[in-house]
Amino acid sequence: MEEQLEIVQFLKIIAKRKGIVVIGTALCVLLAVIATMYMTPRYDATAKILVAQAQAPLNDQSSSESYQAVLLSQQLAKTFSEIMVSRTLAERVITRLELPLLPDDLMKKVKAQPIRDTQLIVLKVTDVDPKRAKDIANTYADEFIAFIPSTAPGASQMKVSMVESAIVALQPVTPKPLLNTVLAFMLGLSMSIGFAFVLEKLDVTVKEPEMLEQLLGITSLGLVPKSQQPLLLGDNNTDTSESMRRIRTNLQYLNFDQSIRSFAVTSPETGDGKTTLASNLAMVFAQAGQNVLLVDCDLRRPSIGKVFHLREAPGLSNVLIGAADADSVVVASGVDGLSIVTSGPIPPNPADLLNSERMDDLLARFESRFDIVILDCPPVPALSDTVILASKADAVLMVSSFGRSKKADMLAARNALAKVGARILGFVINGARTSKQNGYYNQPYTSRQALRDALRNLPRDIRGG
Repeated sequence: MEEQLEIVQFLKIIAKRKGIVVIGTALCVLLAVIATMYMTPRYDATAKILVAQAQAPLNDQSSSESYQAVLLSQQLAKTFSEIMVSRTLAERVITRLELPLLPDDLMKKVKAQPIRDTQLIVLKVTDVDPKRAKDIANTYADEFIAFIPSTAPGASQMKVSMVESAIVALQPVTPKPLLNTVLAFMLGLSMSIGFAFVLEKLDVTVKEPEMLEQLLGITSLGLVPKSQQPLLLGDNNTDTSESMRRIRTNLQYLNFDQSIRSFAVTSPETGDGKTTLASNLAMVFAQAGQNVLLVDCDLRRPSIGKVFHLREAPGLSNVLIGAADADSVVVASGVDGLSIVTSGPIPPNPADLLNSERMDDLLARFESRFDIVILDCPPVPALSDTVILASKADAVLMVSSFGRSKKADMLAARNALAKVGARILGFVINGARTSKQNGYYNQPYTSRQALRDALRNLPRDIRGG
């Protein structure tokens, strides 16, 4: 099972970075094709030389003596191979063919290799001119045969002859377009996949809900696509509206037993869009016929009043210090079924007020009066306010920003909420760049999946009393 998951993750990473893989592979193949086109063709010419006994073995010669003679021939073949590529022989070939080359340059073109367990030597010459390669190979063989008897010890007992002369090659040995293309494809593909995995490793931001689910161990409730009009103004059919309705449906499935009357909306950092998402979610719940209350619990940087263009009025902080009545701070939002409680004046001790018994009583009163109470909370890691509110609300919804929020910050926020026993319903990725046809937010979250997740989380989420 783990191997299957690793294969699936491997394929997902390749699919995610397919542009890099395709472009990298194509670029490598293109460079190989261009390099092959500019490479000078080179041709091989091959001659074979035999090193054998000068006289046929006598009838009364023992098998041991015959074997020794053959062994001597093989050893001489190795010695002759070294002599064949010597400077002296190169100078003789240059003089005979009047080649415009230095001996060292010619020696680089010539290779001599004895064939194992035989008395044969293969002489190979590589040159850009196939005819010149043939001439050099045959001349080398002739000069070698003439040169050996007067120089090599024991050569008088041996016979050196050319058994196969070189011919003009019809096809170049280099370059090899097909081989170069295949190798370039394999190299480009492997390098591109490796680069894709390096980028994936270096990318610490939130993008794929599946990977974030594995990291956090909580459910993805959907993606909200990036929009020029992030706030819902009515019951429309935009991508944002559709994604919010799906999130609402997923939350309703998770709340099948109606045990959740209030939930806090938070994020790991400022600017993740939690206030916009909380506002949109409140509106789609109201559009579904529920009586919804949206409470601005950010007593440090409130923004709900600005989102709904509400005038400054007594709000949550006024109630918590005893300066206002709970009912007096509930105002209409302009959306049927949706009421709002603004933050009120910014107090010097937000955490103390939110952790007070008055906040407990106020939340209980709101839960008895409204179907759903949504608390717009500050980011988790920086402040203790959200942790306090998460312990008081029935559940928590985490919001992350596509390509902006860091996975480590999401994990730290999850851990901080888990320490106070908060029931985390799931997370939403905000501002996702995805198409409507293929977007994750268009994939339905089935009732079976929701029921399974709810039952799985139920034992640890049951509150005492």
